[in-house]
Amino acid sequence: MKHSGRCSKCGGREIIVDAKAVDRGNGNRPHDMVLITYRKPEAMIFKGRQHTTVSAWVCAACGYVELYADNPALIEQPPES
Repeated sequence: MKHSGRCSKCGGREIIVDAKAVDRGNGNRPHDMVLITYRKPEAMIFKGRQHTTVSAWVCAACGYVELYADNPALIEQPPES
């Protein structure tokens, strides 16, 4: 949807772009939804947390939603050795 400008479910072309995905945290306060990865997930501490916010592309016709990492390079994991 983000690259084609077309809904992958219904084929609609009316796309609401770059809507922010919001989560609720402590005290029900809104904050941007994030994706998290870890450079060293097996570590007990100092896992190397990495994160990026998420945006949504929404089909105005059928309501289908696709989520995209705003900066996917920030959550890349190193290749396994």
